[in-house]
Parts: sequence; C-alpha cells; structure tokens
Amino acid sequence: MKILFLVMDGMADISHPELDWATPLQAADTPVLDHLAREGCCALMYPLEPGICPSSEVAHWSMFGYAPGEFPGRAYLHALATGLPLRRGDALFMFNLVPVERKPEGVFVLDESDVPIEDICADRAERLGRLAQGDLALYYMGGIEFIAVVKGGSAHLKPTDPFLHPRPVGELRAADGWEEDEKTAGTVRILQGFMDAAGEWLEAGADRRRGDLGLIMKWPSRAVEAEAFERRHGMRAAAVVSTPCFQGMGALLSMRVLYIEEGEAEAELRAKLQAAQDLFREGWEFVFVHTKHADEAAHRGDPAAKKGIIAALDRALSYCEGLWGDQDLLAVITADHSTPTTLDPRVIHGGDPVPVLFHGRTVRRDGLPSFDEVSAASGGMGQLYGRDLMPLISYLSRRAPFNTGP
Repeated sequence: MKILFLVMDGMADISHPELDWATPLQAADTPVLDHLAREGCCALMYPLEPGICPSSEVAHWSMFGYAPGEFPGRAYLHALATGLPLRRGDALFMFNLVPVERKPEGVFVLDESDVPIEDICADRAERLGRLAQGDLALYYMGGIEFIAVVKGGSAHLKPTDPFLHPRPVGELRAADGWEEDEKTAGTVRILQGFMDAAGEWLEAGADRRRGDLGLIMKWPSRAVEAEAFERRHGMRAAAVVSTPCFQGMGALLSMRVLYIEEGEAEAELRAKLQAAQDLFREGWEFVFVHTKHADEAAHRGDPAAKKGIIAALDRALSYCEGLWGDQDLLAVITADHSTPTTLDPRVIHGGDPVPVLFHGRTVRRDGLPSFDEVSAASGGMGQLYGRDLMPLISYLSRRAPFNTGP
C-alpha cells in the first residue's frame, strides 16, 4: 500500500471561550476530515511525552521513527536546504540579530519593536560575515537569521536564546556535562570571540533612537549522515514541503524533496496534495505533506482565524477524492504539536496530545462522528506517542514482519 502522511502543523489547540469552549478544530467546518474519521480509526498522540512542548522538527523526527540521539539539530537542516558548503564533523549554530533591552537582571529580547530589523540585518550581514575568522564562517540566511559554522567544532553548547522572551538571554557556555571537553571549550572560545567583536561593532554604530541590537544563538547542530528513510522503513519516500526545516530534513533522510511555494492555505495544500498524487503515480510509496498555516494562525493569537484556516485546509482535501477512495492508499493525518492560540509569552507550543486519523481498507473503523482533539480520545487506536506512528504505518500498509520473539 501507498502511504500519505499529512501533517497539519500546530492544528491542535486548547478550548477557547470565544468558541463556546471548543478548540478551533472542533469549531471549524471540516466535512472531509469528519467523513474520513467515520470511515477510519483515530487516536490521541503525544508527539514526545505528556506535557513536553516540542518544536516541530523534534516532533517530526520522532514521528519518522528516529531516536532523539540521532537528531543533528535544526541549524543543520536549514544549511542542507540552502546548500551551504559543509563537511562531516562541522558544528553549526543559528544566530539571530534582534532588538534587545538591557536591564540590571539581564538582557531581554524585544518582541514588540518598531525597529526595521530585517532591513538592518541585510545591511550589516556582509560586515558581520567578515568578523567571522579562522575556523568560523558566517552565512546570512535572510530575515534575522545567520548560520555560524565552526570547522570540526562541537555542538555541545547551550542555546543563549531563551525562546520564551520574558526570560533573559543566556550566557554562551558548554552544555551540562561538557564543560571539561577540549573541543567544546574551543568552540565556545571561537563563538565568544565572534560575539564580542560583533557586539563592539554593533555598539559603535548603534542608533540610540532605535535601541540596542544583540546576537542570540540557538539550534546547536552537527553535520552528520543519517540512515535513509527507505533503508530504515523499506519505503521509497518523498516530501512535499514549503519550509527550509523540512526541505533539509527530507534531504537528510534521502527523501525526494518537492518544494511548493507558500501561498494561501487552501490553494497551497491543494497543490501539495496534487503533487502527492503525481509522486504516487511515479512509484513513490510514502509521501509526507506538510502545511504550516494552522500553526501560523495560532501564533497570531486569533482562535476564530485559526478556525477559518482549518476549514480552508479541509476544503483543499475535498478536491482530492481520488486519494480518499484509493483502495491501495493508507492516509495518516495528524499534527506535530498543539499550538495554543493565546499570545501567552510563556508558551510557544503546547504539551497537549494531538489527534491522529488513520484511513484505509486495512484500518478498523471506530465509528467516531468527527475528527478533533476531544473525539479522538475515544478512538480505537487509543493513546500513542510519536515513536509509535511508523510501526503502525508499517503494519497497516502490510509491511510489518511477523514477531516470533527475541
């Protein structure tokens, strides 16, 4: 059987009073998803563990059947997507140049700022790159993003980006337990030297009317190889995506990667599903399709808008009746995490479970009337973890071996 693995990034949510205490998925008009649920079987899934708020990349890594210790770091995925010159063993770090506020208790990232930061980053990228010397190279990725590559360096550093910006920017230092490692200490010295030089240059050219700028580091990564998805799971795999993170992940796992330009939610997903159908006709057996619109709507803090986006994604599904009626197709539809639509600076992604829908002729029907976070709690597949998806997909597509013991 062929497998369509559709991830609606950040689709799951919490209940909202302005939606009569429904989630945006519950409140949205989703006739196609509800029809597929009635013909299929659902589950609730913790992408990692209960209460853990996962980033998209680590959630997908788990759902694809790879262990946390195999994950190379997101900066490496972005580097792969853009073709940066790398060698195995290099260490990579994402730096963001952002407006900051300096207080007695620390340095804080200013999320609400009228500074034209992306224009400033583009204007200063070349000079910042020249400040990276020796074993360090700096590449401007657009927007506020820079990737630093340390030749033969260590990725065992703690991010300085607190992510939750009510918290102060951290100190550049080795990860816990790696303080005495010589390569890690050397990498800290290289990056600290660059950050000091960059800070002095930024300070000298500062426009006090616009406030201070600072560099924050995240996503320590290493340039490594990973076992190909086909070798691990026995399926020729392709990815239809629009973001560098999943372009890079697909490339790392030796998937065929098809890039679709970001656009309006319904049109974009419709184009991606049509591309998936073409890939199946070409002989690809597992096609991963990713859409980020529900997550982006949630980060804007409007539950009604997210409800509308989910309804638009469902309309896109209605144009692909050939998929849902294909007796040789297993469709798996889920989210990589919940994204509470709250504008709460203490939360980026949620630690709630997300619904999963399995649809195909090999799938037991559990009779649920709709697809959402609450209904899925009664689903016939029970409670799952992200790491459970690929074994279930292997079984439901009739690829699982017969287990006779150790």
